[in-house]
Amino acid sequence: MIKKDDTMERVPTGIKNLDDGMMGGLVRNSINMIAGGPGSGKSIFAMQYLVNGATKYNEPGVYITLEEGKDNIMKNMNSFGWDLEKLDKEIKVSIIEISPTDIQLEVHKQVEKLESQIINKLKAKRIVIDSMTSYSLLFKSELVLRASYLNLFKMLRNWKLCSLLTSEYDIEGHKVTPLDFEVDSILWIYNSKIKGIRTRSLEIFKMRGTKHTTKTFPMQIKDNNGIIIYPAQNIF
Repeated sequence: MIKKDDTMERVPTGIKNLDDGMMGGLVRNSINMIAGGPGSGKSIFAMQYLVNGATKYNEPGVYITLEEGKDNIMKNMNSFGWDLEKLDKEIKVSIIEISPTDIQLEVHKQVEKLESQIINKLKAKRIVIDSMTSYSLLFKSELVLRASYLNLFKMLRNWKLCSLLTSEYDIEGHKVTPLDFEVDSILWIYNSKIKGIRTRSLEIFKMRGTKHTTKTFPMQIKDNNGIIIYPAQNIF
């Protein structure tokens, strides 16, 4: 494992064995992406990051959903033993439904309103946006999309949040996108078919300005646990 870095403040995901692979966690006030195909576990990872932040590190979090409704998210996450209803009432993990069009307007025209809710009322330290795939479909050209990413990221950095964005990728046939260049780190979740069985694994693909392990970890999603990483095992 990679030795913990004391020169940069870290935001641990709270996922056992993963933080050890990136010198203690994500970098404070950074913008990070968890990417993978449908059903790989991106949203579960993102919610676990917020739940662990709230319950283990006293860091309230906000989950902005651009696709699923709040009720569906709470229902789908029940099996992992997370009391999201309680965390929501205690303003520790807040789920905010915003359409992709609305968040585009928030970035350009209504930043103060969104900032007041997330920073002043919810006092968030962590934020998830699920998903950037929906957000990117709003823009017709790569140039406009890149400019919009820069505006969004500037807003997030000004808020001094540790951000986690989900994005849908075909990892095996991955093609570089503008988002890859703008984020500070990229975590990839594979959902590969090995001997007729779907097998998940996680790779720390990129971390800007810091060391990280290059090993691809076997990964499972379990009821009453969520994401589990197995650092001593090999995927292939």
